[in-house]
This record gives sequence, structure tokens and C-alpha cells, in this order.
Amino acid sequence: MKVPNQQSEIIQRMRCAAGHLNAVIEMAEEGRPCEQVLHQLHAVQAALQAVGLGLINCQIQSSQTTILESSSVKERTSELKRIQSLYTIFTQSSNYNSEVFHD
Repeated sequence: MKVPNQQSEIIQRMRCAAGHLNAVIEMAEEGRPCEQVLHQLHAVQAALQAVGLGLINCQIQSSQTTILESSSVKERTSELKRIQSLYTIFTQSSNYNSEVFHD
């Protein structure tokens, strides 16, 4: 990640999600109703999804010059494949979350 402003924003979002997750853990430890815990857990997952998209966006912006201006086809292709790989990792982790209990 090379875009400083975005990097600090993404890290801050991660810290917020971590704090929220700790609060959800406390809710579960206190024996709060499952519906309340799941509702808050869903909010944490949504926050982490936003972080993931932010990371990909940051990488796209960081790679933009290489992709658009490099005279090396190999270099441009490598950057595009890297972004595609990041997106694949992101979507696979999203799919994993929805498939965990469907065995």
C-alpha cells in the first residue's frame, strides 16, 4: 500500500472493526441474545468488507501509472494480474464466509 492518506484511513477502519469485534465478543460472553450478537457481527463483517475494497482501490491507484504509462507490456500485465489476484482473494474470502455452514 503506497497511498499514505488512504493507508492511514484503512488502518483506522481496521482498528474500528477490531474494537467493534471486541465489543461483540463481550456481548457473547455476557450471554446477550444471539440475534443481537449476530446483528453486531454482521456489522463487523460489513466493515471488514469495506476495508478489503479500500485496500484494492488503494492498490489500483498505486498501480495506475504503471498500467497506463509503462512501455513494458510485461510490467503492465504483471500489475493487472496482481490487481486481479487481489480481487480474487477478496471475493474468495467473501464466498468462504457464505459457504462455511453449507456442508
